[in-house]
Amino acid sequence: MPTRALTSAEISLPGTAEPVKVRERIALLADTVDIVGLTDNHAGQARMSPLAAVALAREQGVRTIVHVSCRDRNRLALRSQVLGAAALGSEGVLCVQGDPAGEAPPVRDLKATELIGRVWEWAAPRTLEAGAVVNPFVDDADRELRLLERKVAAGASFVQSQMVFDLDRLARFLERAADLLAGVRFYASVALLRSGRMGERAARLPGVVIPEGAERAIARGDGIELATRLASELATLDGVDALHVFPLGAERETREVAGAFRAARGMPARRP
Repeated sequence: MPTRALTSAEISLPGTAEPVKVRERIALLADTVDIVGLTDNHAGQARMSPLAAVALAREQGVRTIVHVSCRDRNRLALRSQVLGAAALGSEGVLCVQGDPAGEAPPVRDLKATELIGRVWEWAAPRTLEAGAVVNPFVDDADRELRLLERKVAAGASFVQSQMVFDLDRLARFLERAADLLAGVRFYASVALLRSGRMGERAARLPGVVIPEGAERAIARGDGIELATRLASELATLDGVDALHVFPLGAERETREVAGAFRAARGMPARRP
């Protein structure tokens, strides 16, 4: 279950019906991360269904979290996704609104918080944990805390953060959110940004603030080293229960980053 996971990573699924890439990406992560997140039409582009990827992950004995985007589905289709994830033995679903999808019209039936509130009922008699996303770095932290409170009240049992570069700011947010997150597993996220261009794209995402020092490190190609250092430091931060990694295509390097977090927690760098 997500409550037992120490490290997780997500994979971006391909835009073709080709399972080999998915198997390869999962295999690279299998001995280092406890759970793999399967994205849902990541970046607003049509990609392989995460439900198909659950089956591929199960072939390799890897536990999964299925991302479910409200952007693409009405409540009938959302329930179908939740049922599918439960039937295939996924550990949980991460309930997200979803990135803008260009000319594709969004479906405004349920919000992510409303979806969280329905997961347990829809998945029954199976047990499926519901997860939420949180952004500790937005300008309006009070509003983000109110949103987090509603998501936890709706039934979120784990929370995944936006990518982290500023540990001091994260620590202040976690201190304010400590009561809300009591009993909720908090995953702090790091991203493997390997070029200045990747850093620039990330900096345009809502709530992502990359300090100058980190920006310079990414621009000179030291993004993996930066992520590894951040992972080690996050392991010592109060309120951080687990690490989540955005590999962004660098699954092999994810092993080093996740291993650093595990080692800093006194665990073997590789899973038993």
